[in-house]
Amino acid sequence: MKSLKLFLGLIIFIGAISIYIGGCSPAETTTGKLAYGQKDWEKAATELAKGLAVDKTDAEAWYMLGYSQTELGKYTEAAVSFKEATSRSADYNNLIKNYWIDKFNAGITDYNSGLGSLKKKDNEGANVYFKRAIGNFTAATGIIPDSISAYQLLADSYNYVGQTDKALEIYQSILDKSKSKDDAIMIGKLMYAAGLKSRQAEDYAKALTIFAKVLTIPYIPKDNLYYESSQFNCGYCNYQMAVKLATDGKSKAEYEPYLNETVKYIESLTSTSKSKELLKDSYEILINTYDALGNNAKKEEAVQKKAALN
Repeated sequence: MKSLKLFLGLIIFIGAISIYIGGCSPAETTTGKLAYGQKDWEKAATELAKGLAVDKTDAEAWYMLGYSQTELGKYTEAAVSFKEATSRSADYNNLIKNYWIDKFNAGITDYNSGLGSLKKKDNEGANVYFKRAIGNFTAATGIIPDSISAYQLLADSYNYVGQTDKALEIYQSILDKSKSKDDAIMIGKLMYAAGLKSRQAEDYAKALTIFAKVLTIPYIPKDNLYYESSQFNCGYCNYQMAVKLATDGKSKAEYEPYLNETVKYIESLTSTSKSKELLKDSYEILINTYDALGNNAKKEEAVQKKAALN
């Protein structure tokens, strides 16, 4: 009987050890949480990741890992960690949202300071603020990836520091989600500015490619300034490429296709635009293009339409 009690006691003891071990976090998770409390983000991220590789059920550890990764600038990884936290416990939804608010508001403060510096003609100071805004808005998009407002201001900030390509990339991703006319117009504005730079540098082929892309932007109104101006410039660039070929002594067969493209873009514009100045410039190009094509009847018609605008 005595041996039976001893055996039962041994079973209970072993069972207690099993429960204790099963209910404890891995040592790395504990170390990571301590480091998190001390704001040692590098150590916290490293140790928490190790602990979660052993036990993935700890929602708090996932939240702390996401927070630490954000502070380290690892925004893509942070988004995954926060998603893991909320999938295991709804208790972390508000904590994550509040963290997003902190980063978003910090971005707004930096963004507004950047605008203030621009008004004072302090471009160097503005760049400092806008770069800080980029960091905060990027962090916000990692915390809550569907925060369109953070993406919009992030794109604006990139545009202010001269990183137009990055701004365009973000605006295009926004447009896929928002399907917004305003977002489409902003993309058109940025692309038009890029096309204008190439046109001014007389790189007409590159400019044409950019202006043509503006015409394919979804949701941009066809009567928008940037759309119509891009339409005009598609014709203008084709005309200038035709002039270049003709000046270089190329045959009419080689430059005529560019003249036909000019007519296609400009005639389409004159049938829809209500801008008197744009129409005057359009008819001027058509007059020269019809003349080069030997189409006197169309040329005379364009002359009369231009005169009627005065």
